[in-house]
Amino acid sequence: MTAILSYISAMIPYMIIALPIILLFRYIYNRMRGYRKPNAYHEMGVVVFSLFMTALFSQTILTFLYTGPVVTRSFTNLNLVPFRVFVDNYHAISELQFWQPFIINFLGNIIIFMPIGFLIPLLWRKFNRFWKVNLTGFCISLFIETTQLTQVRSSDVDDLWLNTLGCTLGYQTYIFIKKKDASIG
Repeated sequence: MTAILSYISAMIPYMIIALPIILLFRYIYNRMRGYRKPNAYHEMGVVVFSLFMTALFSQTILTFLYTGPVVTRSFTNLNLVPFRVFVDNYHAISELQFWQPFIINFLGNIIIFMPIGFLIPLLWRKFNRFWKVNLTGFCISLFIETTQLTQVRSSDVDDLWLNTLGCTLGYQTYIFIKKKDASIG
């Protein structure tokens, strides 16, 4: 739990800095598009989504202020073996009684992408298709993992499918809520 709170507290300064920039950008965007009175709910959703993406990128690719464990710049920190996360987590739990890798790496990679799968179709009707949401989530994850190759971070093929699974679960949550409330989407 401490690790999760640590990540959240590290995200907050980025979000505070990003908020006025996002608001200014949305104001200029709406003025340029000629929207006199944009939909307030949509605008709030876009701001929340933008803040979420800022928080995500602050912990994954903005490493110049990174305070986590230092990883050397070598390809030993590159995992190209699919589903290795199951073996690693099994050993951490069964041999060391250490649950943090499972919570942070396995569940965290799924949960952190659920808002993407939920918010994208909610905010942009063009993306209200399963394949579009999952392709977007996969591309965001691929961008993060590729960027991490050049930094003091590790890159893992398992993160790609775990993140995409998170998008899928977020999209399924959106579909479930949409069926319950026809005014959504």
